[in-house]
Amino acid sequence: MLDTDKDGFISFQEFVEFVHSTGDKEFLTEADLEKVRELQKPSSNQRDGRGQEKREDKELQETEDVAGPARSSKTSVADPEMPSLPRRGHSGLVSQAAAAAAASGSTTSYCSPALWLGSDRLSQSSAQISRTGKLIPAPKRSQRPKKLVGDTLEVTYQERLTGFGPDQMHELVELIESKHTQFSALSLCTALHRLASNPACTLQLERFSGLVSTLEAELRTRPDRFRAQSIANSCWAVAKLYWKKSGLLEALLETAVSRIEEFKGQELSLLLWSMATGSSKTSHVEDAANASVCEFLRRGSSAFDAQSTATVAYAAGALVLSHEPLWEVLGTGSATRVSEFSDRQLANLLWGFATVSYTDCEVVFQRVASDAPIATLAPIDLSLVAWSLAKVSHKDKHFYDQVADAIVAKQAEWRHSDTRNIATLLYSLALSEQAISHDSAFRELATAVCSRASEFSVQGLTNAVWAYATACYTEELWFRIVAKEVSLRKKDEFEPLDVANTLWAFAAVLHHDNVISFLTSLGKGMIWQMSGQNVAIAVWSLASLELRGESFFHQAADPFVQRLSECKAQELNNMLWAYATACVRLPWLFLKSANHALTLGLTEFKTHELSIMLWAHGTAGVCNHTFFNEVVDEILGGRGIESCAPREIANAAWAYSTIIGRCHLPWMTAVAAYSQNHIREFDMQGIGNVLWSFANVAIHSERLLRVACEETSRRCASGHRDEAAHNAAQVLSAVQATGVTGLAEIELCKAAIDLFLEKGFGNVGAREFLILGNAALSFADQLEAGWKNLTSVLERHVFDPLAEAILHGDWSSVETCISQLDIDHLGAGFTADFLRRIGISSVQVYPRHEAGGWVEEAVHACALERERAIQAGIEEDAPVEQQKLVRQLDKVNKREIVAWVRFQVSSSVGEHKELGRAFGWRLEAEISKLSPMIINLLRPMVTKSRIAPNMIGEHDRSGHAERRR
Repeated sequence: MLDTDKDGFISFQEFVEFVHSTGDKEFLTEADLEKVRELQKPSSNQRDGRGQEKREDKELQETEDVAGPARSSKTSVADPEMPSLPRRGHSGLVSQAAAAAAASGSTTSYCSPALWLGSDRLSQSSAQISRTGKLIPAPKRSQRPKKLVGDTLEVTYQERLTGFGPDQMHELVELIESKHTQFSALSLCTALHRLASNPACTLQLERFSGLVSTLEAELRTRPDRFRAQSIANSCWAVAKLYWKKSGLLEALLETAVSRIEEFKGQELSLLLWSMATGSSKTSHVEDAANASVCEFLRRGSSAFDAQSTATVAYAAGALVLSHEPLWEVLGTGSATRVSEFSDRQLANLLWGFATVSYTDCEVVFQRVASDAPIATLAPIDLSLVAWSLAKVSHKDKHFYDQVADAIVAKQAEWRHSDTRNIATLLYSLALSEQAISHDSAFRELATAVCSRASEFSVQGLTNAVWAYATACYTEELWFRIVAKEVSLRKKDEFEPLDVANTLWAFAAVLHHDNVISFLTSLGKGMIWQMSGQNVAIAVWSLASLELRGESFFHQAADPFVQRLSECKAQELNNMLWAYATACVRLPWLFLKSANHALTLGLTEFKTHELSIMLWAHGTAGVCNHTFFNEVVDEILGGRGIESCAPREIANAAWAYSTIIGRCHLPWMTAVAAYSQNHIREFDMQGIGNVLWSFANVAIHSERLLRVACEETSRRCASGHRDEAAHNAAQVLSAVQATGVTGLAEIELCKAAIDLFLEKGFGNVGAREFLILGNAALSFADQLEAGWKNLTSVLERHVFDPLAEAILHGDWSSVETCISQLDIDHLGAGFTADFLRRIGISSVQVYPRHEAGGWVEEAVHACALERERAIQAGIEEDAPVEQQKLVRQLDKVNKREIVAWVRFQVSSSVGEHKELGRAFGWRLEAEISKLSPMIINLLRPMVTKSRIAPNMIGEHDRSGHAERRR
């Protein structure tokens, strides 16, 4: 039974408490009903209390209980002198409506259940209470006007917020700005959701800071007033509005984590989507993401519909959640439900798998490839599905046939479709290696790029030109159009990845353009923002294009070393190759990179990568004993030399012998056996490198030398003549260095002479002719006519011009001649003949067997000189360079440090001789004792491609001692 107060009314709070205490909707007896009817009679005096309202909105479902300050029970709300009742959200409107109804004599009391539900005034035709105590719903009201202006007593804030049409954004914003402090928790969330739902609206966070701060304060002080759907929808809204700078999403996620089990499947997916779209990866995001994933796994994928499953996959991919159980459940749960996904949901699902590179769900990819309606997909869905399957290396040819057919069929759409779709499809066909086999589709997309280049973002242009290069299309027009457009873009449009990948694309097809300078300049400005991978790509590109701008290479080294921890084999390999190729010698970069490789473990590297790293060290003259020995041990003891390719063996063998400079007997034995068995698989440069690896450490394998000479002779006389003409010289040099004379060597010289003379001087350079001449000198008698013709070419094209330049008396003319011929030296035999030719008499060249053990003498003298240099560098007063030498003795090529020389030259100004001396760092101090003419002969000379090596010049990898038998 209901008890009334002394005025005959019950308070609203008492009424609510009574309802809750019964726990039954059929809680009123006939006597109670009578009292309620009595209470509904008009009265001029009303007691203020708490209002409560429950509404179900189609977008946000929430229950609220917001109260205003209490008023005196004796205050008459009809009194015009009294201010209006305090209002906060729905309860405020309820209180106002009740007061107005009482003042106007309405039959509707402020505690009428019908008013709580937002109905019109209660009448005989309105909602009534039946004799059994049940509420009889009123007939449906006619639809209210769409435009709601001003405050009315019949509607709540919630109704007004959801009642504005798409064309009433101004009124919606006005209401939110002026009344947000009076909104309930539900209305605050609804207001935020309505703002984000308007597709044509761009809203600044600053304008709605009041709404955001009010909502955040409510979340932190009274989180229990918010239901799961309100939290999920608010997260979606913050992400949709891209309000990253606010702390609202953080507050929403904190609330969500503690109540994660309350979220329905769709709401859980919205949580993840909002984290992936509208926030940075903070600890709050990580906690919320982990909680959401755990809840998803607890329920299982069957508890989620197709849309929620696709959203979870997309969000987890965007957050790069490498959570194996999550992707396993997503894959298993999706495999049998492919037909349930819409086109967009299918694209989002696959995109998630591809983004985290999860490939253990091949059944999903196969079902999509076979069952999905590829031909009818919209361009955006077609591009995402194609990209996803390409990213996970799906090779179903039938699938790509369908994609290509769809591209061709949609020809008209590429004139206006989003340019991102075009770039993504190009990228996908190139990445999946399907461009050439679907040439018409690829060219259709490339044509669209050419005609709409100005509409593409920089990222789109980058993806397009990357696709051209990856698919090995070298159409100059395509690259030129992209280059022109890229050059016109503002610098702030570029990300580091855009710069690196565009440089790579032009370098991969060796397309030179002015855009390279523009991109290089951009790269310098953002070098510290580049990842280690981007730095390596950029320097690799410049080295491939033979653009040896040392400033960029020097600037790139420090940032790369700082990011070594993020670098893997590919980055280390590209970086060292680029610096060695560009002749930019930074020993510390090589040492740190090699040591990082050892830290990663050489098992992480492909043999190809290890061989190139050794080659780069050898080319740059940087010595790292530990790294070289570890690589050799890995090949011999771990992988087995038979697992290597010929080029890998050639590079590794040449580098080890060149830079370490001593014989590693197990390694050289294995190299010799491998090379003999696989000689026909080597290219000409590889054969030369292997032979030189033996010559550099003063040993040789007669069987290897014989099969190498036979194979080179065969190629000189066969269809490999062009390759042989460019690379036979290195084989000939190695043969000459061994001092071995036999039938195979003679036959090689004959074949090489015939080939070189057939090609002619110019097609074969002076350097190669000189090498052939020095190698054939020992077999002059057996070569007969061939030798005569060879020396005739050398006389006419090399010796005559050089002698004329020297006899002219102007040293600059000598330098010009040397540069034009592109030569380093004449060789031991031809040098003696040439000196006699220019008037220097009594020149002798001793064959090796008559040299009186000069090799042993030289080795001993060099060892003593090296020890002297070390001792001199230890002294406190030693020059800085001398001290530096001591620190680097185990880090650089030793041939830079000490050289042994014997010579005797007679000229018109007297005789000059050196009967054998090791020269080191003292040479600069002692060179003043020599005549100016000798000093000129010893100074470095610049050729077209390099600085000619000599005793006091900079180190050059082409320098080596000339010996003749």
